[in-house]
Amino acid sequence: MGDIWTLLLGGRDIRGGKNETPAKLMTVFREEDKYQHLEWARRVDEANARGEAAWDELDDFEDFDRRELFGYRTTVETIMTRLKLMGFDPDRCSQEMIKDLEGVNEDDMQDGLLVLRRRPTRERKQEIYYRVSAAEVLATGIAAYLKRAEAFGNWKVGDDHPELAELEEICVSQLDFFFDDLAVDPRLFLVLILSSQAPEEILQLDLSDLLIAGYFESSEAVSTEALQQLRDEMASSGPVIVITEGKYDSRVLGRALRIVRPDIAGYFAFWNLEETKAAGGTDRVVANLRSFAAAGVMNRVIALVDNDAAGLAALKTLANPALPKNYIARNLPDLDYARAYPTHGPSGPSQDDVNGRACSVEFYFGLDCLIGPDGNPVPIQWTSLNKSVNTWQGELQNKRYVEERIDALLDAAEAGQVPLDERWDPLREIAQILIDAAQSR
Repeated sequence: MGDIWTLLLGGRDIRGGKNETPAKLMTVFREEDKYQHLEWARRVDEANARGEAAWDELDDFEDFDRRELFGYRTTVETIMTRLKLMGFDPDRCSQEMIKDLEGVNEDDMQDGLLVLRRRPTRERKQEIYYRVSAAEVLATGIAAYLKRAEAFGNWKVGDDHPELAELEEICVSQLDFFFDDLAVDPRLFLVLILSSQAPEEILQLDLSDLLIAGYFESSEAVSTEALQQLRDEMASSGPVIVITEGKYDSRVLGRALRIVRPDIAGYFAFWNLEETKAAGGTDRVVANLRSFAAAGVMNRVIALVDNDAAGLAALKTLANPALPKNYIARNLPDLDYARAYPTHGPSGPSQDDVNGRACSVEFYFGLDCLIGPDGNPVPIQWTSLNKSVNTWQGELQNKRYVEERIDALLDAAEAGQVPLDERWDPLREIAQILIDAAQSR
């Protein structure tokens, strides 16, 4: 028989499953929607804790309606509002399902219509053809699905089994795809089913069998846990968002990743500051990462800051309070050629270790890109003392010149005109930092 859950609309079974908690359907409910018979639930929990068959403890409840024992329920109006907030707009979902129907029946498409066949049976000897649009199939199928649910809800032993018209049977059978394919989100179908219902109608998810089977305890926040499960899945399968200090950083690092690690570049999405018009800077990286966390963005998000005083201060700020596990902050790595690099300060020119003090993204495209018109590395100008980390902050002089050399290098690399030699090692190291950060959850 299996451990069954049932979704009911006004008392009519509209969907069911077994041997699992329906996580995606659970997201349309909240803990305030939970109902339970407290004494029944207490006995079930106690029996499960002892490792005994819970059914043996429930003889006193044989006369109770199983649908009143444990589950979640609320109005169609509330569910529809939540579905729309999650992006399940009825019109959009309808168009998506129409495209799916056309894709599944591609071989049976003629002049934009589906040619559907009613196969011969013992009672119906002749094969019947219908030419209908995918939109009609969807609308007719959903109406027939509800019609059948209504008929079965009122069916009694001795009654004739409810029957659908020929076209209704064909159309509703076409919807089997949306139930059989595990990749299809059940909320797509749910929003279309509910869009024709009265706002005050009740949608109910009966989980009493699953409670008896020990899938969870009655005190657990099942809907909250289901939502977290989906968040974890999204964080694992969705793109890893990379936030950088500026639009130039995002653009060149994204291009460089596709050059040095094309095998994994597609799994990272660099936040496009040019298109979003979002402000840049180290302080904005901190604010944006915390804003993403506060908003509950499900993706893994990596903040990549410069290897300078401001970047070290940003990491210190982000460490307290700690961020959720899918939000990670890292700084650019140390560079060998930055350990004795030309600098200018109050005491004049010098050679200093600028790691952790002045290494912006421009430093990571090889020493050749840092060579100025005079044949020497473009120097660092010391600007101010960052008291948070007690380190001087430095900035690359003539940065625009260096950026033009980087753009030219990337253009040549993308055209296959330069070898991917050791000059690309710093970028390979950055790629590995992103990979390790994404895997550190």
